[in-house]
Parts: sequence; structure tokens; C-alpha cells
Amino acid sequence: MIHSMLEEAAYTSVEDYNPGQVIAAVNELQPLGKEAALGRIASCIQKSGNSRYPYGLLWVQRVLFDLPGGMEFPSVILGTPNVLPPADPAALPRYPIVILRDIPLLVVAGYSLRGLPQPVEAHIEFFRAHGIIRPVPLNPSSSDGLESEFSSLWQSAYPGTDPSLALQSIRAQLTRMKP
Repeated sequence: MIHSMLEEAAYTSVEDYNPGQVIAAVNELQPLGKEAALGRIASCIQKSGNSRYPYGLLWVQRVLFDLPGGMEFPSVILGTPNVLPPADPAALPRYPIVILRDIPLLVVAGYSLRGLPQPVEAHIEFFRAHGIIRPVPLNPSSSDGLESEFSSLWQSAYPGTDPSLALQSIRAQLTRMKP
């Protein structure tokens, strides 16, 4: 059962990102502990071979793990994102993921691919060495007012920029999340 939820999250395109898939995968992996969770993620990659790139496993790991103080999440190297990282990495520490009210949102709506994407295995090794598995499962609350909260976060990360395109993407993600 875990593989189907994890695979669903793993192989959803960036443009079709669904926070509900990531929440389901993270909540199944979290009680397994760090090593078993990373083993399941690696198994998901091996199961598919080279037929598809598992972008979603990058997002699952960014939500599943915290890092020790002062450490930054590794860069996601998939090409040029339509939303560049903020000048201050601390403004969106899990970029391109933002977690608001236990809902993981993807601020990037797409990438212009250039060359080969970074192997997901590099992130597995990073989180094996440095990751701290989240202490409790995700427990999303209502998304009422979430757009305003996201806009405030956006303004602090990208001062003076218009959040409307990002909000459009967030709205689509929240719509896909609902059953």
C-alpha cells in the first residue's frame, strides 16, 4: 500500500503537484523511522528503473525531514525554475516547498529542463547523513485564509514582487488536494 501512495507522489509532474499525495506519502513513511523510510524511497526509484524521473520524491523528502540548526536543504537541480530561490535562503528554507498549516505547497510551477536532472539518490544520501525525520505525521488544518498567509510569506521572501502567479498555482494545488 505504501508504494502506491509513494509512487503516486513520486511520479506526479511538477505542473500537476498535489499536496495531498505528499501528505499521504509522508504520513505513511514517518512512523517507519529514518532508515526504513529512506529504504522505501530508494526502492521506489529502483522499481521504476529509468523509465520516469521521480520528481515527487524530492518534495516528499523535503517534507519528511528536518535539518539540524544552521544547515540548509540541498538545492534541487532540475533546470531553471519559473520562480528562482529567494535571495535569503532562510526566507523559504525548504524551497521550492513551503509548509503552511502542515500543507506542503510547491512554489515552483515548472522547470525549463537543461541537461540531466540531479539524481534523487543524492538527496537520499544527504538526508541519510543529516536528516531528522519529522516527529509527528502531518495534520493539515483548514485552508481557509491560507492564501493570505502565503502572500505574507511570499512578500517576506520576495519583497516588492507580485504573488499573483504563485497564488494561482497554490489555488490549483489546493483544489487538487481536495477529495
